[in-house]
Amino acid sequence: MPQAGIKYGAQIPGPDYDQIAEDAEKAVHKALGVIRTEDLLSRRPEDLVKKTAEIIRQADAQIAVHLTERDEALAHLRYYEPHRRLHRTAGLSPIGFRNAVARAVLGDQKANLPDATSNEGLAQVAQELGVKRLDDARAQLLEAAPIVAGAQNCREIAMRYMQQVILALSEPPYSWSPQEIADHAGMPRDTVYSIRRVARKRRDS
Repeated sequence: MPQAGIKYGAQIPGPDYDQIAEDAEKAVHKALGVIRTEDLLSRRPEDLVKKTAEIIRQADAQIAVHLTERDEALAHLRYYEPHRRLHRTAGLSPIGFRNAVARAVLGDQKANLPDATSNEGLAQVAQELGVKRLDDARAQLLEAAPIVAGAQNCREIAMRYMQQVILALSEPPYSWSPQEIADHAGMPRDTVYSIRRVARKRRDS
């Protein structure tokens, strides 16, 4: 929320995150070879588990590259060039925005962020914390944020499908063990256990 004593620039227009989410769903469906979610029922689960695993790996790789860029841009704008509603520009909730800045500044998204009551005070705090100054934080944010959002959407959608697929492979007529699923999909066995547990809990709730 805006703080008294701080002068804010106008909200930076951000991308259409609803459209990014729609595009992510279409991209996942295309990668899985389906048009609608219902079409998954006609696909072989042993094929789908490999495809969903690859989608998640690619999404994680994109997030790993661009998340820090997004968070550092938000930290710069939070302290050196305050703007209204930065969370909306980044496609985040207010809490998500706070966590992103804390992660960039303090290395811990749950850490308490130091604050100030003036723009000069914010800049002073930033310098003491070692907040990186960027030449064009706005451009960096607008480039990185939609990439992160798209990758996170793809990951979330693929993970929902993977839960269904792992559950199907774990039960008759397949009855694959977590190790067999892990070896087939190229993922850690502990991850398969965790995903299967969540899928069973969701099914039985």
